[in-house]
Amino acid sequence: MNKPLTKKRSLVFFLVPNFSMLPFSAAIETLRIANRMLGYEAYTWRLSSTDGTQVLSSSGIGLEVNTSLADERKFLGGENRPSMVLVCSGIYVEDFNNKSVNAWLREVYNRGVSVGSLCTGAHVLASAGLLTGKRCAIHWENLPGFAESFPQVDVYADLYEIDSNIYTCAGSTASLDMMLNLIDQDFGENLVNRVCEQALTDRVRGRMIVSACHFAPVLACRMPRSCRSSS
Repeated sequence: MNKPLTKKRSLVFFLVPNFSMLPFSAAIETLRIANRMLGYEAYTWRLSSTDGTQVLSSSGIGLEVNTSLADERKFLGGENRPSMVLVCSGIYVEDFNNKSVNAWLREVYNRGVSVGSLCTGAHVLASAGLLTGKRCAIHWENLPGFAESFPQVDVYADLYEIDSNIYTCAGSTASLDMMLNLIDQDFGENLVNRVCEQALTDRVRGRMIVSACHFAPVLACRMPRSCRSSS
């Protein structure tokens, strides 16, 4: 079935200090290429931070943002309301604990806006209480600590997970795969293939491919929690 050609999504990338550039840029570029292939801006985005000021990535590169948390709260009730909010973080995410951000994320979710995360951003979503009883993905290096801190969350070492309207990915190049899934939902396989050609990606990876290949030691974290606690 053909997807509607005029479909549009607006995304907010919320930047946490020390966010990882690779998953952030992979997500943005995937959407940019999709727009180019479509010939119109099906995907628009803006960058946000807590106070609206520049945010430094883990590589030391700072990015200027478009909005503050206060701006985004106002936008929720008007024409600038986003379709999706993605939390972008990286190393030291455990040090980020902002009650205002948590409250905003809950408000976003409760108003029907899709929420998600790149790399370690699932930690922020879990802190906001949005992942209780949900499946999520996080970078394999952070998975054991995350599972211990949030035992009520079903966390996996997959490329990405989609549970209802919550999208999480493991970071690095996995954000490309999650964005390709989003594009497939909106426009179908043909556009996904054209984006892959432009990005020099020879295939679309399934969401569970990480667990199936290189990171076998992490698989122990996929056992039922009752088994893990007794081992």
